[in-house]
Amino acid sequence: MITNSLSAITAQTRQNLIDAFWQLYCKKKIEKISVKEVCELAGYNRSTFYVYFKDVYEILEEIEEKTITAEEFRVIILEQLLTDSDKKETLKKVVQLFEKNIKYLPILLSENGDPFFRQKLLKKLVPTVISAFHDLTSDEMVRIKYIMEYQSAAALSTIAKWYLNGKDIPLEQFLELLYSITSNGIQKELLNYVK
Repeated sequence: MITNSLSAITAQTRQNLIDAFWQLYCKKKIEKISVKEVCELAGYNRSTFYVYFKDVYEILEEIEEKTITAEEFRVIILEQLLTDSDKKETLKKVVQLFEKNIKYLPILLSENGDPFFRQKLLKKLVPTVISAFHDLTSDEMVRIKYIMEYQSAAALSTIAKWYLNGKDIPLEQFLELLYSITSNGIQKELLNYVK
């Protein structure tokens, strides 16, 4: 009984520290966040902080690790993107992944977020994509990495911007736009606005 209540208190204390850090991170860059600020906001002393984390960077790393798992990527990539399934449905699943992680993902991918977060996501994503192909040459693997770099930069940044802009166009229109850009390229899409 006592062990269960202690572990519940421990888990809650840890989460309170994470939540306090996140409140600060949503407003300023990590370099400007001190352990003292996190502790004051969470209502704990510094010694309590150091029981759970060595520094604020460790909290950010934990948040990033839990935000999107390799398994979530595997499902989208292997079961959607690399099959003949509806590409619009694939984009919808990516947006749903954002929705599931709405507390963290749009901020992490924003201009104020971790500039290396997309690269961390790619480290999870690229092996999943490469595993779907057999007998790739090293040149082909390099090309796939560039394809994933290009597509992830475009898609993830665009979705994050849409969230940060308060979803300023309806979901179906947004998915249609993403699908059109992905399928037809930017130039063709821009030509729709030439008068």
